[in-house]
Amino acid sequence: IAFENKYPDRFYDTGITEQHAVAFASGLASEGLRPVAAIYSTFLQRGYDQVVHDVCIQKNHVVFAMDRAGVVGPDGETHNGVFDIAFLRPIPNLMLLAPKDAPELEAMLAFALSPRDEAVAIRYPRESVPEPRFESTAPIETGKGEVLREGKDGVMIALGAMTYRCLEAADRLAERGVEVRVVNARFAKPLDCELIVASAAGRPVVMTAEDHTHVGGFGEAVLACLAAAGALPARFVQAALPDAFLE
Repeated sequence: IAFENKYPDRFYDTGITEQHAVAFASGLASEGLRPVAAIYSTFLQRGYDQVVHDVCIQKNHVVFAMDRAGVVGPDGETHNGVFDIAFLRPIPNLMLLAPKDAPELEAMLAFALSPRDEAVAIRYPRESVPEPRFESTAPIETGKGEVLREGKDGVMIALGAMTYRCLEAADRLAERGVEVRVVNARFAKPLDCELIVASAAGRPVVMTAEDHTHVGGFGEAVLACLAAAGALPARFVQAALPDAFLE
């Protein structure tokens, strides 16, 4: 509402018409504008054909702001945004990001709006934003994650909203004398395989954490990255949601 009131000539409410909204955004992009298509994660699937054919095949620069990524509480099983990584990662000419907190979301939006010939999707949850733990946000670089905490006993590779949970878990483990590295992946596509492989090296346990179903999710992508590099750890744990519709 605030954006609509401030920029009435730059705001379009298409109603509950996801297919039209995506195609409309693609048309704007083809004419040199930089549209942000704000759509719930779970409802972007309704415009999947348009994401593929109108946006990505055409290499149109559309930014998808995907609210309600992850579990949405009382909104229920129809609104849980737990499939978007699985259905977006296979599409060429599309990057997929997830921020750990509000400052990083702002940085990712600025990054997504910078000139390019591909689409960018940013997934973020319904929940309240966490209190930032960091004084500054490192610049967003294509396909690059960041190390937020060091430790030799294992590594947690977190995506988006799960990053702060992993930091909290690492703090509690440290109280028991277990030190784990925490990696903020930032990108679900392209993955920072170099950082992932380096983080797994010499650590007996690798765990991924995501607010997405484990089928086709971030953890499977990380596992494939490690397998391709011949760097599978002694133990791999995928913390993700079950293959079920969650009430």
